[in-house]
Amino acid sequence: MKSIYSTFTGLFKDGKPIDFLATWKKTLDKASEREVALFQKTYSDEWFDWEAPQLSLRAEGIMGKYHLRVMATLIGDESPTPLRRSDGFDIWNEEIPRVGHKFFMKASTYRKLLEVYKSPFLKDGQKVKQIEKTLRNDVENAYLGCKDTADFMILKAISNFGVCRFIPSINNPGGREFEIDYLMDEANKLVSALLWNDANSKAGKLDIILTLTMIVTLFKNKGVVFEELLMAPELLAFIRRDITIREAAYGKDKSGKVVTIPDLNTLFADNGLPKVREITRLVGIEKDGEREPLDPWNHNMIVFKPAGKIGFIQPSIEDNELFEEDNVDYMNAGNGIRIAKWCTGESTGQKAGEYTQGSARLIPVITEINGIVCLQVRGFEEPEEAVEGVTFYTKEQFDQKAAAASLVREPVTS
Repeated sequence: MKSIYSTFTGLFKDGKPIDFLATWKKTLDKASEREVALFQKTYSDEWFDWEAPQLSLRAEGIMGKYHLRVMATLIGDESPTPLRRSDGFDIWNEEIPRVGHKFFMKASTYRKLLEVYKSPFLKDGQKVKQIEKTLRNDVENAYLGCKDTADFMILKAISNFGVCRFIPSINNPGGREFEIDYLMDEANKLVSALLWNDANSKAGKLDIILTLTMIVTLFKNKGVVFEELLMAPELLAFIRRDITIREAAYGKDKSGKVVTIPDLNTLFADNGLPKVREITRLVGIEKDGEREPLDPWNHNMIVFKPAGKIGFIQPSIEDNELFEEDNVDYMNAGNGIRIAKWCTGESTGQKAGEYTQGSARLIPVITEINGIVCLQVRGFEEPEEAVEGVTFYTKEQFDQKAAAASLVREPVTS
């Protein structure tokens, strides 16, 4: 049997039942009117464009390259023009995975809706409002849960050197193992030479503005202009408390005051640095019937994000759009996300009720991955010997340095 939507008839002048698609359109219209954060403020909407669904199950993207521009050679009148190596571009190709979940409405909930429907004390408009609100809830959760997965992929990847991993026992219960590697350039993977902690801050070892300025300048010469510095709230709080930052913002005589975020952004702007932005996004996962929050952001990282869009979301046509069943109601909810609703009962050998499913095939394609820089400032073992003038390493350099240090410390066995 299809959705119970069709059982609520006679509430409109034309005699038509409550319409599944019309109710959803009302939801989107209201969300647009009041700019509800749930619908309009996901990172997948803010930082990405959504492409139309395609048939292919693989996504391709042309990944931008950023290098130091080569100066033209001053040549003689009769000399040949020197040939330069073209930077070209890279084609990134990855499987478009399927995402989805479903929600069950018990028969007892349907009974309550029938009570509203048959109530002699409510006007038809009031009945429609209450019934639509209840039925819409599972649809919203089914739809937005798919967009949450897109946000998870984005935030996980850009704060983990371009890699997002789905692990059933950790962040993908009931799902599959899956890894997305955006192949971030090694030059964009940076590790601080010193831990950004209270001990180094109090000792005056950190020069946060210098470190950030060196990175911004390095990539500006490659043609990258950063718009924001993305970080976790506690890392931003640490920067605001750092002694060098407080003195730079307020002077030594007022350095006991914690720097406000507006004053920090002013200080950074005066030094040619991007503004700061807290990342506080949580998604929910369900383990053994219990919901728990999951933070996709790496709290050890500062991420330098370039201005504008950084890629696109590529959906593929969902399987149930190719093979629709007669006893199921379907809707294209937008962004390649499909909503399906069907009833169960004795004929199916299941508990009486209704399922609402949201599903999609989608993957973010981060075309500007090489315009994004990850700076790890915590979560590593600090080198024993600091090199004067060095404030950060590439991850490759840092790993080599750490490996060499471990070999020196390792006892010789016969």
